[in-house]
Amino acid sequence: MGMNKLHGLVALALALSVATGCARAERSPAPSGVAAAPAAQGGEIKVGAPVAAGRALVVTMDVGITVADVDQSRGEIRAAVERAGGYIADASSSGSSTERSVHMELRVPADKVQGVRAVLGRVGEITTDVEKVQDVTEERADLEARLHNARTSEKRILEIMATKTGAIHEVIEAEKEVSRIRESIERMEGQKRALDGRIELATVRVTLTGQAPPAAWQTPGKSISSAARGGVRVAAATAVYAAMVFVAVAPVLMPMAALILGIALVFRSRRRAQPALLSG
Repeated sequence: MGMNKLHGLVALALALSVATGCARAERSPAPSGVAAAPAAQGGEIKVGAPVAAGRALVVTMDVGITVADVDQSRGEIRAAVERAGGYIADASSSGSSTERSVHMELRVPADKVQGVRAVLGRVGEITTDVEKVQDVTEERADLEARLHNARTSEKRILEIMATKTGAIHEVIEAEKEVSRIRESIERMEGQKRALDGRIELATVRVTLTGQAPPAAWQTPGKSISSAARGGVRVAAATAVYAAMVFVAVAPVLMPMAALILGIALVFRSRRRAQPALLSG
């Protein structure tokens, strides 16, 4: 079989698979008993708008919370996410002990995200609340159609190669075409897994910020008590440091002090002896 004939068969297989896939995509009805949702401009749906079931939605939330205890609130959120069957994809903290903040990225099953959102509202005061719902139904359908077409093309080319014979270079060209299609299939399969993951698991980004400590005049008793405890700690630390200095320099100062004392005693005894010699 000549090269042109083999290439013609490959091209025909590709054309047939594309036509079949397009026809199936056009004939695919909406799920039984499900009304089609109105098309959203830019692929996004306004939060709170009614959405028909059966749509592929990607949900993301950004929530800022002011809490009394950052660590305790972080533990409560972690427990709520784990109960919902999700996980914490990323977490980091910054700031000092008095002004600390924690950033968390939660991945929660889409059907459980509102329950986790309710827990976030109970751990502290909500300061930021942004929710976005993106409709990716058409994007997913298009990806599935292209993936189906590529798989069909690969199958038909392999069938042609199995039933037809040709020169070595023709077989090599056909194998290159199969490799190219296989690479495209793997890439689209990865895209589909990523898209399905975004649909199945909502992304919730949470920022926990500790409450600023009250001013001293607002809690006079506590402030005075804290100041007294601080003074005791400073006095104790000063005494300890003084003892440490004395112990450190004592090996040097004590011999010097003994020498000076000895010299002083010698001079004193000589001054007392001089009047007795003069009187004698």
